[in-house]
Amino acid sequence: MDDIIVTGDDAAVITSLKAFLDDKFKIKDLGELNFFLGMEILKVSDGLIMTQRKFATNLIKEFGCDSLAAVSCPLPPLSKDSHTADLLSDVTSYRNLVGKLNYLTNSQPNIAFVVQYLSQFLQAPTKDHMTAALHTLRYVKENPS
Repeated sequence: MDDIIVTGDDAAVITSLKAFLDDKFKIKDLGELNFFLGMEILKVSDGLIMTQRKFATNLIKEFGCDSLAAVSCPLPPLSKDSHTADLLSDVTSYRNLVGKLNYLTNSQPNIAFVVQYLSQFLQAPTKDHMTAALHTLRYVKENPS
């Protein structure tokens, strides 16, 4: 299944395009755009606002940060010995979290540097790296939209 957004300023052309696509591919028109690929689209008087608030809120809950306090800095201080600290026994959750934080940079570019930094340790993350990634998620909790 593939998703597509059709937009323009000529309603007749849009209707014609949708009829053509439906004839060729049997499409399903979902109407006004509200949610697309994990992004909420909100209509305002002078345009659109794209937010990943729902995605961020679900991510915070998924990793158990919903009961923790929000923080005001995206990256905690890391010790210089973090590369020699205890390696994570299961790196899957770290990779999963960093990947989802990477997707979140579409609407929160303020975490892009931190996510790039955390991505350097995907091969052999330590417990300190996981703690730092969770700290970043707590930073997102401060303003999920």
